[in-house]
Amino acid sequence: MSEVVTEKVKKSRKDIIKDIAIAFLSILLLLTFFSNTIMNYSLPEVAIQQIESGTISPMVRGTGTVEAADPYNVKVTQERVIKSVAVAVGDHVEKGDVLYYLEDKQSTELTEAQKKLDDLMQAYETALFSGDIDNDAINRVRGGGTLTMDQYQAKLKAATDRYDAAKKADELAQAAIDELQSAQSYTSAQYSYDTASTQYLDAEITAELARLENEEQLKGYDYSERKTQLQDMQANLTKDNTQLSTQAGQVDSDYNRRLASLQDIKNKTAAELDQANTEKQEILTGIAKEIDLVGQRSEIQEQQETVDKLKKESTGGQIEAPVAGTVADLKLKAGESTNAENEVAVIQIDGKDMVASFSVTIDQAKNLKVGDIAEPQNAWYYTDFKATLKSITADSQNPNTKKILTFSIQSTEVQAGQSVSLQVGQKSDTYDLTIPAGSVREDSNGKFILVVKSKSSPLGNRYIASRVDVEVLASDDTTAAISGSLEGDEYVITTATSPIKAGDQVRLANENE
Repeated sequence: MSEVVTEKVKKSRKDIIKDIAIAFLSILLLLTFFSNTIMNYSLPEVAIQQIESGTISPMVRGTGTVEAADPYNVKVTQERVIKSVAVAVGDHVEKGDVLYYLEDKQSTELTEAQKKLDDLMQAYETALFSGDIDNDAINRVRGGGTLTMDQYQAKLKAATDRYDAAKKADELAQAAIDELQSAQSYTSAQYSYDTASTQYLDAEITAELARLENEEQLKGYDYSERKTQLQDMQANLTKDNTQLSTQAGQVDSDYNRRLASLQDIKNKTAAELDQANTEKQEILTGIAKEIDLVGQRSEIQEQQETVDKLKKESTGGQIEAPVAGTVADLKLKAGESTNAENEVAVIQIDGKDMVASFSVTIDQAKNLKVGDIAEPQNAWYYTDFKATLKSITADSQNPNTKKILTFSIQSTEVQAGQSVSLQVGQKSDTYDLTIPAGSVREDSNGKFILVVKSKSSPLGNRYIASRVDVEVLASDDTTAAISGSLEGDEYVITTATSPIKAGDQVRLANENE
């Protein structure tokens, strides 16, 4: 068997370097290609639209609910239960036509008013005959009369003057008694002092006589003459003491008689003061009671007027339309109750306009003025329709950015509660440069657009966003007419997948299609 020997040919160094170079270039090309693809997919994707001529219709459009401009709110003052509803929303009614039938029951307000009147009458009659006022006052109050404030004041002054005079007389009587009692006490004290003085001297003489008597017995002295003198003096003292005692008794009796007389006067002044005070309190009570009764009488009169008014305003068994017009709203249904606070129905009066409102931006409102005529967006639906811009006011929900447009609606084909879609504004016009309205951007330097600029490269075209300052000449809901440094064939960026600015590289949305 023969043996096959394979000999491997060795490459030269030059061939090896050549192979390495080829491999390096291939890898470099592959990396360049894939890096370009990866970069492109990481760029913001934008949609573009070519600038072109077009027509602008700067119409402001919106939808609002029709309401009565000057509705008549039908109300009843009494609470009644609805038995049935006689009309429907949208019906035309004449004045006097029945809107609701009511259950046959007196109103709650009238029942409560009558009960309050009865309670007031009972309280008034009880107070009238309580015994706190005299018969003249009773007759005066019952007869509808009343005293003036001056007359009340005069009555009270007379009673007060009597009381003050009685009080002064009683105080003077008491002062006289106090003064006499003080004098009696002083005089009595003086007599007591004098009597005590004579008694003291008598005791001294008695002691001296005893001493003399003792010395005579012990020493044999004779004091007869001295003793006689002392005894004479003692006899005089006894006489004086008797006289003082008698005189003191007489003086005290005199004081007591005078005090008794003064006490009689005091008793009379006290009785007069008590009577004057009683009279004053009775007059005060009577005046207060009479004033209160007059107030009760007035309250009864007012309540009687309320009852009479409720009886007069009683709706009977039905609620009627007070004006001619179209029923715009019915607030109640069978079984529900009326009340004085809320309306039971709303009527659009014949000959009165209706209104519809909707919110727009401040920029949209700038191009409008009161008196502009609006048209229905679906004009084909109406044969009799007229809408006029009535007012432009701030939107309370967004006062810094929005305005409320209110239109006067004249039409026999719409009713309150329906929606109408209106458009109002200038007539259409043609412009050389128009773009989608959403393409216009704005910053502190003004309004601008971003257009796409193309740059060639070894690996293909590069697309760069470029800023162009513009002025918006006109706009509508979808399109804006502009002017600026433009040729007219540029492509404007309309949307982007992420925020972009001038100078950013972008990827076209339809680039790979």
